[in-house]
Amino acid sequence: MDALGDYVWPRATSELILLPVTGLECVGHRLLAGEGPDLLVYNLDFGGHLRMMKRVQSLLGHYLIHGFRVRPEPKGDRASEAMIAVFGSKGLRIVKVSWDQSHLRELWRSDLWNMSDWIWDVRWLEGNVALALGHNSVVLYDPVTGCMLQDVPCTDRCTLSSACLIGDTWKELTIVAGAVSNQLLVWYPATALADNKAVAPDRRVSGHVGVIFSMSYLESKGLLATASEDRSVRIWKVGDLRVPGGRVQNIGHCFGHSARVWRVKLLENYLISAGEDCVCLVWSHEGEILQAFRGHQGRGIRAIATHEKQAWVITGGDDSGIRLWHLVGRGYPGLGVSALCFKSPSRPGALKAVTLAGSWRVLAVTDAGGLYLYDLEVKCWEQLLEDKRFQSYCLLEAAPGPEGFGLCALANGEGLVKVVPINTPTAAVDQNLFSGKVHSLSWALRGYEELLLLASGPDGVVACLEISAAPTGKAIFVKERCRYLLPPSKQRWHTCSAFLPPGDFLVCGDRRGSVLLFPARPNLFKETGVGVKAITGAEAPGAGGGSDGSENVAAGLGPVSLLYSLHGKQGVTSVTCHSGYVYSTGRDGTYHQLIEHGGQLHPVLRQKSCRGMNWVAGLRMVPDGSMVILGFHANEFVVWSPRSHEKLHIVNCGGGHRSWAFSDTEAAMAFAYLKDGDVMLYRALGGCTRPNVILREGLHGREITCVKRVGTVTLGPEFEVPSLEYPDYPESGSEGPALIDIVMTCSEDTTVCVLALPTATGSAHALTSVCNHISSVRALAVWAVGTPGGPQDPQPGLTAQVVSAGGRAEMHCFSIMVIPDPSTPSHLACHVMHLSSHRLDEYWDRQRNRHRMVKVDPETRYMSLAVCELDSDKPGLGPLVAAACSDGAVRLFLLQDSGRILHLLAETFHHKRCVLKVHSFTHEAPNQRRRLILCSAATDGSLAFWDLITAMDSGSTTLELPAHPGLPYQLGTPCLTVQAHSCGVNSLHTLPTPEGHHLVASGSEDGSLHIFTLSVKMPELDADDGEAELVPQLRVLEEYSVPCAHAAHVTGLKILSPSLMVSASIDQRLTFWRLGHGEPTFMNSTVFHVPDVADMDCWPVSPEFGHRCALGGQGLEVYNWYD
Repeated sequence: MDALGDYVWPRATSELILLPVTGLECVGHRLLAGEGPDLLVYNLDFGGHLRMMKRVQSLLGHYLIHGFRVRPEPKGDRASEAMIAVFGSKGLRIVKVSWDQSHLRELWRSDLWNMSDWIWDVRWLEGNVALALGHNSVVLYDPVTGCMLQDVPCTDRCTLSSACLIGDTWKELTIVAGAVSNQLLVWYPATALADNKAVAPDRRVSGHVGVIFSMSYLESKGLLATASEDRSVRIWKVGDLRVPGGRVQNIGHCFGHSARVWRVKLLENYLISAGEDCVCLVWSHEGEILQAFRGHQGRGIRAIATHEKQAWVITGGDDSGIRLWHLVGRGYPGLGVSALCFKSPSRPGALKAVTLAGSWRVLAVTDAGGLYLYDLEVKCWEQLLEDKRFQSYCLLEAAPGPEGFGLCALANGEGLVKVVPINTPTAAVDQNLFSGKVHSLSWALRGYEELLLLASGPDGVVACLEISAAPTGKAIFVKERCRYLLPPSKQRWHTCSAFLPPGDFLVCGDRRGSVLLFPARPNLFKETGVGVKAITGAEAPGAGGGSDGSENVAAGLGPVSLLYSLHGKQGVTSVTCHSGYVYSTGRDGTYHQLIEHGGQLHPVLRQKSCRGMNWVAGLRMVPDGSMVILGFHANEFVVWSPRSHEKLHIVNCGGGHRSWAFSDTEAAMAFAYLKDGDVMLYRALGGCTRPNVILREGLHGREITCVKRVGTVTLGPEFEVPSLEYPDYPESGSEGPALIDIVMTCSEDTTVCVLALPTATGSAHALTSVCNHISSVRALAVWAVGTPGGPQDPQPGLTAQVVSAGGRAEMHCFSIMVIPDPSTPSHLACHVMHLSSHRLDEYWDRQRNRHRMVKVDPETRYMSLAVCELDSDKPGLGPLVAAACSDGAVRLFLLQDSGRILHLLAETFHHKRCVLKVHSFTHEAPNQRRRLILCSAATDGSLAFWDLITAMDSGSTTLELPAHPGLPYQLGTPCLTVQAHSCGVNSLHTLPTPEGHHLVASGSEDGSLHIFTLSVKMPELDADDGEAELVPQLRVLEEYSVPCAHAAHVTGLKILSPSLMVSASIDQRLTFWRLGHGEPTFMNSTVFHVPDVADMDCWPVSPEFGHRCALGGQGLEVYNWYD
């Protein structure tokens, strides 16, 4: 018995779950949320902020929570205590709790009742609970004793897809059941003549052409709403359903969802629906869509709750996020498009251009040369000036700045620029800059100190004008400061400009897609001594005589830094400087994050906008520190939030190939454009932000495919450990240093996420996400983990190099740096720098003799990655990255120049079928050279081992020359092949033993485990062999198999020590195995709650905390155990 008792160790306990939110309920100012089997209780104040009061783990055992029903109190007071029925799947448990402003205490809980059928609805009836079960029956239970009081079936024992219980007593209890026949069955359990006597349906209601997933009854108006698989919501006039024989009338058939509708809820004035399309719609009772809430990612919104007094809607999604939305109702002020009625006999000419001066003044120019102003407060048009020189061709740009900052500039086709004060248009100043056409205008503002106007003329010359105001404020001075020269291109003009703080440089974008850095002042240009030769104004192409004698001003200053064609051939649309970074946007559908160092621009990160937005027009920083992206999606102007993945504003303007302007202030957002010969204006109060709150950030919208721990960050006692939960009893020593694990996850939703997992709080914080991939991300590899200051001057934080790979044979290399930041909720900030990328089809397109080759399948997927770090004295030579590929290849990539060059070095098609896993390990022995071994596993269950050190040696014959020049080398025959399984290998891991051997463990699709001991020996070199290369001899010493270790695919495996191994499977079991005594012995198993687990990573944290294990699949769960 003592020996068997040892097998209980170690015992894993769950400390964090991030799963789809499947249940929500508002109880006063508290929110109940169901996440897997856990009950989460949040304190929701009336400012819309969320703070966790309590997490009750495994409340429903292994069942998922689907709903809550709070018992009505006689006095209607739930402020201090509440009795809650928690149900889901086939489980039900009653919990009595007491709560105050900051704490929750569980007073009593019943046993977990396991029903024989699925529970669709629960209703409190005079202290008892009634349950609607999955085969159209109703059960009445006593919640204290757990005794069944009544069990009444229906004569139609069909399978139900939803049910709704109505009534407060057993006599008036009514059930509305949604049958698989797409009908609604209304019947009354109390009419049963005897126990277990079936009751016939009172009414059958047809209308839906799909399964009914949800229903909601509004007693005060006698309305019933149903949501169906047919993507529709129907509203029925049913009257009082507690009275038999009533008439049912369909009064609304609402189509607004693009996929199945999961949830519906009726309120006094609204109807709320949410579905698989991740949209929550607010309807009127007449079937009109009033609001649409978008922001959740993934496969849908699973739960909704409402707070009618505060007009809140709270949604929980498959992405594990919780969001709060404000109901604003019909006629919300400040939303919508209005025509400004420009057409009038008193205003001759057709409109040519429009711009915004702030968010309440609109400027427009006509082909008659007239400049007009529309003030939204006065609501009328006013002519500022008329100049016939701007008739046929005219550009119009308003100066940036706060409301009332009134300057605009006009330019024509003859090199004339006119700067106009809006309040005193008679004080306008003319500048004859060029002898040809002015192609573009842009403003650059540095605080309230400096204002520049840049004008592009012929031959790439850009004139920089300095604008200043007279002391009286009634006149302006315009002086040409210098001229810049753009690189040669077909369309040679700039498109945007901005000051780079502190103001020594100007950042510009041009029509060729390049981002350029110019000195803001000529004397700074002379000090730097870089750029092209400066020429005088008279020598500049197209130079004209300015009114202030600017013909002798130096022109043609070249850029000190150039990122050529960064945004492709469609051009750069905007540049913005914020928090030490430069952000550029373009018509290639991306935005770049850049940094300036030593007078040079360096790319940091390239991000995609929302799907379908191929024209990114700009970005704005909002007060909460995040950004919003402006762009065009087909014929719509869209304001999109990367943080919430939500389209905040949508304007059907007809597309971006027209004159338009955007302005955003804290008071309002405005978008003006020309359409049908008139000026159209969209205006929204409150700026770019929308009245919604992200109560809890979502993780991934699709399945997590890989979990990788990067390292640990230690925060000193000066940092309060970030927590979502109030501790009931503070632990001793909690004031010491805080350990935070940094974990990376990747997903089918094409993103890579960096998470912070504090060891003391059981919470998770998303630090950043990387969205560079065009398809799913399936694998991650991490190396070079260190500190920001390096070994010489270590600083708090963590740095690492990361490679991500996935679908479409795409691979990206980037670096991350995590540093303490007290201003963020997690007290950490993560900076990402993109280094390089590689795609097999692009590699093929670059080959000169590609007509002789077989083109690489663009649908090839990288299934797994392994980093193989070489011992090399060459500077800049990084590690090898081995990739398991779905086309049957194992490919080796060489990283050079600290990851900035990613080169395909070698490949092998030894397996001739899909390769699922790769893993690398090193072998070190006394007086021998360190060996680097690569192991690969395929769908046929075989393992192959290669010695990479021999392959990389100069003059080695292991790397065979390619069949054609330009192709990668061919990796030769493996050193050893082991047939470990009869089907695919989904998990693989190795560990060195004290004897100098290696333990190799693998898990298969058939649920089996295979463990063997591998010996690596070097043959002795004879004198006759000379300098012949030595290939290590690999041999299997001991070999064991566990045929039925799991009931499904083994997708996670880790050898923790020579005596302990842990495995995870799709059967949702985390199992510990004892090694070292012959065949692996089962120790214990823990059931986890992540469905379809795809990957697992384990690591030791500290002697006090033990080990942690992260499991990723359709969610994320973290376990810990002590040694």
